[in-house]
Amino acid sequence: MSEPTPDATPDSTPTPLADPLADLDVLDGPWSLADAPAEARFVNFGALRIGAIDGLQMRPEFDAKTRQCGAVSVRSGDVQVQLQVIAAPRGASRWTDLRPRMAEQLRAQGSQVSVDEGRYGPELAVLRPHKRPDGAVIAIPMRVQGVDGDRWLLKVTSIGPSVHQESTRARVDALISRCAVARGEGAAVPGSVLMLTPPAGAPTPGAPGQASPRGGDTEGGQ
Repeated sequence: MSEPTPDATPDSTPTPLADPLADLDVLDGPWSLADAPAEARFVNFGALRIGAIDGLQMRPEFDAKTRQCGAVSVRSGDVQVQLQVIAAPRGASRWTDLRPRMAEQLRAQGSQVSVDEGRYGPELAVLRPHKRPDGAVIAIPMRVQGVDGDRWLLKVTSIGPSVHQESTRARVDALISRCAVARGEGAAVPGSVLMLTPPAGAPTPGAPGQASPRGGDTEGGQ
């Protein structure tokens, strides 16, 4: 599953958008689903449960070859946030292993990469080169976070003009804190992306015009 593609460039003036993540407190998630608060409400993508937030639109992302869903994208203002669940070995940090390899790959592609300390631990702050239709190459800000859980890693990639601003960072952290992972007991190769199951009404491959699931399509935390 590829990294998200920017919908807006830093030298453009994005149209102001109402942001459902604005002014949300950061909770103590993400959780394994069994540990989520009983009152929590989620939109169910199978292995990934995203907090039900009024007005928040979520779009499943499908692999072009397998047509399976491996990620969900959420819009926050001028930033696109991609969430993935990655299998991890029991008792080990997958992010500690994945983070330096990702940084090396991004640098090999011409990106500027530094490691910042965020709410959930070390994360990657990236300026990624992007070639515009007129041939000019500009730098797109990107932030990559990893949160280790019980045999899972929640990988969160944010991309867009304001991604490194404190207000945007806080909104993305609030979203992450409302997620849960239903890892299941089945075996999975460590490092593999867990396939997701979009809820009824979500867009499917080849049907981009369908409505995205919203925060009202919910289930309980237990």
